[in-house]
Amino acid sequence: MRPSDFFGDREAINERMQALPRIASGETPPGRVALCVPAHPTSKYPRIKAVIKHRLLSGRYREGRALPSETSLAQEFGVSRMTARRAVDELEQEGYINRVQGAGSFPTGHRFRQGVFRIRPLEEIAGSEATFTTVLSAGLAVADEPERLALNLGPGSAVLSIVRLRGANDQPIMLERRALMAGRAEALIGHNLGGESIHDLLVEVTGIEISRVEQSLDAVNAPPEEARILCVNAGSAVFLLRRTSFANDEPISFARYWVRPDCRPFTSAFAP
Repeated sequence: MRPSDFFGDREAINERMQALPRIASGETPPGRVALCVPAHPTSKYPRIKAVIKHRLLSGRYREGRALPSETSLAQEFGVSRMTARRAVDELEQEGYINRVQGAGSFPTGHRFRQGVFRIRPLEEIAGSEATFTTVLSAGLAVADEPERLALNLGPGSAVLSIVRLRGANDQPIMLERRALMAGRAEALIGHNLGGESIHDLLVEVTGIEISRVEQSLDAVNAPPEEARILCVNAGSAVFLLRRTSFANDEPISFARYWVRPDCRPFTSAFAP
């Protein structure tokens, strides 16, 4: 099923948006089958990051000595290893720690830093009860040209395709099209793709370790199908975020996010 088949014309889209609160509460309109769940509550990693940062700034974690491992931090805070890793990742990006392969993470001794602008659509509203995530389609599909180029695939290659719509207050904000290497990601089918991070599921369900992520952000004209789903005019300006995840230099996942620019999707704040 294509997203356009799921939503139909503009009138049907508006009708769909009005029905989203009922879907989230379990009252699915007649003749419709969809997965729509409230967003996760506020993530735990900011608290973990704040505690580690305080320990770095206070000198509890001394220069020259490795920080506790991600596994140890996960056990200490009662979270998954991926959650602990996300906190450590951000501290590394902000210059507080330095990773040494095979040895661990070490304090850099930095006490001040420059601002870092993180590209994470919907992060600001992720904790709102009014947010929704709808899975439009999930299954094997033939990779299109951008997916083939990003994942180094040949013509006619199959990928695990996941298409999701995210928004808030009955308004669509972001359309996500994600392609994953079929042979390594099919185990995700059957999991709650509407209520969990695809990235976290990929790591926890398949055991794949993501080693790096490359991303780019552009302003583009909305293609007709994406515009219809986002309830904007075809050709109007939208953001397009492209994100490729790698495991040991092998591309594993390629995601494209079309984001409405009128919903403040990108914000940043930092302490000098």
